[in-house]
Amino acid sequence: MSIEMIRKKKTPSIDKLALTHPQKAAVTRILTATKNKYKKLLHETHERMHIIADMTSSLEFWFNVNGRFEYVSPSVTAVLGFEPRDFIEGGLLLEKLVHEDMLERFRADRTRALAGESGTDQEYRLHTKDGDTRYVLMTWSPVLTRNGKHIGVRISLRDISEYRRCQHFAQAYEQLALAIADELPYTGVFSLTPDHFIKTWSVTCAKLFGWSGEEALGRSLGDLFGAETDILLEGLDALECSGRFDTNILLHARDQKEIGVRIIALSLCDVEKVLHQYTFLVYPLT
Repeated sequence: MSIEMIRKKKTPSIDKLALTHPQKAAVTRILTATKNKYKKLLHETHERMHIIADMTSSLEFWFNVNGRFEYVSPSVTAVLGFEPRDFIEGGLLLEKLVHEDMLERFRADRTRALAGESGTDQEYRLHTKDGDTRYVLMTWSPVLTRNGKHIGVRISLRDISEYRRCQHFAQAYEQLALAIADELPYTGVFSLTPDHFIKTWSVTCAKLFGWSGEEALGRSLGDLFGAETDILLEGLDALECSGRFDTNILLHARDQKEIGVRIIALSLCDVEKVLHQYTFLVYPLT
């Protein structure tokens, strides 16, 4: 007999078995106890899964292949202002919250997700219930049964709004600092990446050494000044995070004119002591 025939064959009823009344009662008790045991295990497993999902700080959305939400984590209220029931019972769709500029990309990602594909850390802007905007990283993966059947999609959203705001302000302050540096008539300002490539080059540096910003940016310090920069690079190697060193040095400009300058070098690190750049203040010696 094939496996399919066994599966299709109905389980015989207790009443059709040749059992005495006491035997039927005993079998019924065993079956009932076993059924209750598995119902309890299923309920406990369900509760554990919900506790884990409910306690996560990320936003979790699980919907079936028909697009109907099966689960939405409570954290959606703190981040987006909506209740889980707005999605599960009220028919609210994530598509309605996606910023208009990203809607077509979201629809394409949703199509891929429903087809069983996965995606990682795609950035989206979402509208909140009160009209605010949140930046999130979206990751999704198919939900499969143990037999490999695709029954839905799980979406995880991580709120990165504060990071994006900090990033925006950091860029704004960097532009402000560059604008101020360009207005300093006697002080050159330039910065290096951690691996010693020129990141910024002020107008005063261009006037002092003869290389324009376009010519200097992206080049190593040695490309401009050759072996003269060895003393600076040695100082950087000995520089502790968020430290500084101060030295006088002779450098040659683009036209090979020798220029004596005082250089103050500062290192910029984050709270984890990861180096982000070196900043140099250049004062011509008269």
